[in-house]
Amino acid sequence: MKEAGDSCSLTARETVNDILGQTLRVKRIVGDLLEFARGKEPQLREVELNDLIMGAYKLVSTTTNTEDINFVMDTEHAGVIINADHEQMERVFINLFANAVDAMSGKGNLSVRINREGEFIKIKISDTGRGMSADAVEKIFEPFYITKDKGTGLGLAIVFNIIKKHNGEIGVQSEEGKGTTFIITLPAVKGQS
Repeated sequence: MKEAGDSCSLTARETVNDILGQTLRVKRIVGDLLEFARGKEPQLREVELNDLIMGAYKLVSTTTNTEDINFVMDTEHAGVIINADHEQMERVFINLFANAVDAMSGKGNLSVRINREGEFIKIKISDTGRGMSADAVEKIFEPFYITKDKGTGLGLAIVFNIIKKHNGEIGVQSEEGKGTTFIITLPAVKGQS
């Protein structure tokens, strides 16, 4: 395509761009399928949660327009340590943030609240997006369940599996037209105040 330069017709350019776009889409689908099928065990180490979450949001911001998203992080502690596989937990937050930005059509409020509750860390991720029906809330973590035009329907199934493998729980509260909140509960590191 680059070699053809200006001599390439508009139709040829559009066709090549479409092929490239579809190739990237297929690559994402295959990646999701492999991740879902493999479901590798997490390599646990101490991870600072605030930095992990901020890093995941910055990564989402590099591939998605978040200019009109008001991102707020509310945490009780300067440092919240969990035992986690950094890469897998990063994937969890990237997926949840990307879904939230999509649900808000790129404009709205996205908040993350982190609290320690006894021996657990509770993370609430809330958006002001379109929300989901009660039926969608029941099925949202099922493999291949899709609520939007694009995607594989595996993203939240992968998120669910990662959280389970970290001995955690994930749930969702949502109402159509009123946004969505995902609630993740993970074990706190023993001895952390």
